[in-house]
Amino acid sequence: MYLLNKKILVFIAGLILIIVIAYYLSVSFNDKIDIQIPKETTLIQEDHSEKKDSLDLFFSFLEYYELVEGDTFISTLKKTNLNKREIDQLIIAVKDVIEINQLRIGTRIEMISDLIKEERIIKEIIIYPDREEKISILRIDDRFTVRKDIKTLYSELVFHEIEIEKSIYSSLKNINVPDNIIMSFVQLFSFDIDFQRDIRNKNKINILFEQFKDKDGELIKSGSIFFAKIILTKDSYELYKFENDNYIEYFNSDGKSATKALMKTPINGARLSSAYGMRKHPILGYNKKHMGVDFAAPIGTPIMAAGTGHIEYIGTNGGAGKYIRIKHLNGYKTSYSHLSSYASGIQKNVRVKQGQTIGYVGSTGLSTGPHLHYEVIFNGNKINPMKMKLPSGKKLKGINLNNFLTERDRINNEISKIKN
Repeated sequence: MYLLNKKILVFIAGLILIIVIAYYLSVSFNDKIDIQIPKETTLIQEDHSEKKDSLDLFFSFLEYYELVEGDTFISTLKKTNLNKREIDQLIIAVKDVIEINQLRIGTRIEMISDLIKEERIIKEIIIYPDREEKISILRIDDRFTVRKDIKTLYSELVFHEIEIEKSIYSSLKNINVPDNIIMSFVQLFSFDIDFQRDIRNKNKINILFEQFKDKDGELIKSGSIFFAKIILTKDSYELYKFENDNYIEYFNSDGKSATKALMKTPINGARLSSAYGMRKHPILGYNKKHMGVDFAAPIGTPIMAAGTGHIEYIGTNGGAGKYIRIKHLNGYKTSYSHLSSYASGIQKNVRVKQGQTIGYVGSTGLSTGPHLHYEVIFNGNKINPMKMKLPSGKKLKGINLNNFLTERDRINNEISKIKN
């Protein structure tokens, strides 16, 4: 009995000794390998296969940046541990594939780094200029090579027929119509419709537009509108897209262009806050004729050129604050007051197109709050933008009209197929 107990005690003591040794080795091993994972990175891989002769651990990390105002691709590279020679090599390698100086705000840049013995080495940089493109810059044997991948996209036509509730924007947004399609829809009819006064609940919208998906069915981008119709209380307007060798425009069912000389409302999503005519000036305190119309909107709301022309004046203009005046054809001019800032590239004598963003709503000058003061000048006299008689666009004739009518019928057939 005594021998049996002695054997049990020896076994227990041996087991305790093994546990103590294992614990000591574990602590000692962890003390020797102390790898700090950088913040704002994602550990994406662990691999021992390339380090067969040592206990070095091999990690890959993914970091990403999104360009904000003032950022450039080069300034982003300087935030990494790439040296000047490496950055220069990288810029030379990528310059023939992408215009790095034209990357937009919001562009995503990913960096994949290897971490070996706390030394971090960038192995790949990925730029996503848009949802279609992927630019991969790979480091291979201390040199950079560039690969450009473009997704294969599949076209799909989408048709909606809805009633307006509250606003055109919210009604279309509720059925997941993309913002750029909504903006295009509004611009198409901004030559004929005063969106602050003419739109009512239960008015109807028909719209046919194109969108593109990838092989997995994910929506990548939207294309253009092929057909748009708006049915008001008393009137209705419909437009078809028509393209030939010289232009892409929208025409009504008879082939008459939607484009007019000037827009009545060169801003979207705004409220008419002060009409044309006599009023008591909110700051000066006395009655004065209001020679334009005011559209209340949040600071930063884009303002569009009401028509094609060139910038005649840009700069501070007394009580108008930051101000732009555009000279159009046929004796027309338009002016835009109280801006917060001007759009990129807008300066004196620059030619602008109808619908192009020229500036942003602000409250500069004599202003009690953010709004756009919009004026139309015809042959030197200020006129009421809401009541002006706008010259009509062109009317298709001959072979162009025949081609348009064929395209119109094709579009109507597409709508019938989708509805059925």
